[in-house]
Amino acid sequence: MARRRRGRPVVPVERDRQQFEIAAWWAFHEMGCGPFDAARRALLAIRSGTITMQDIEGVLHMASAQIPLPTPFDPLDPDAGLRRLSAKAKRAKASKWLVDSSGTLRALITFIAANNVTGVAIAFDRLFRLGWRETLMGLHQRIETALGSNLPPSDLDRLSPAVRGLLAGLKKPEK
Repeated sequence: MARRRRGRPVVPVERDRQQFEIAAWWAFHEMGCGPFDAARRALLAIRSGTITMQDIEGVLHMASAQIPLPTPFDPLDPDAGLRRLSAKAKRAKASKWLVDSSGTLRALITFIAANNVTGVAIAFDRLFRLGWRETLMGLHQRIETALGSNLPPSDLDRLSPAVRGLLAGLKKPEK
C-alpha cells in the first residue's frame, strides 16, 4: 500500500507558474553560471520590467533591468527571491518539456553568439512549439523599447582615451 506524502503535492514543472524561469535557470546554470547568477539572469530575461540602456566606460552600452521584488519584500533578505527560484529549480524533476526547453535555450544563446542565423531560426521555432511564444515576444518587445529609446548624450570626458579613440573611429567622416 502506497504511503501518502506530507506537504504540498508535487506539481509538474509544465503547470508551475514559474515554468519559464525554471527552464531559463537550468539553461544558465548548465552554461556555468552559479545558482544566484542563473536566477538573476532568468528573472531578467523572463519576468523583468523595463529594460534600459546605460553608458559605461569600457562597454559602450550595458543592458540593465528592473527586476520586480518578491512580495512581501524583506529588506533584511534582499536575495530571498533568487534563493527561492534557485531552490525550486534544483528540486524540479527533469521532464521532457524542461529538458527540451533548457537545451533549446542554451542552443539559442550559442547560435546567437556564433551569428548562426539558421540555428537561431530553428531554436526559435522549437521554443515556439514548446509554448515560449508569448514569453519570447515579451522579451523582444522590452529589448525593442530599450533600443528605440532616446539615450542621453554620453559624457565623453569620463571615458578612457582608448574608448574615445574607438568612438572617433566609428564616426562617419563628413563629406
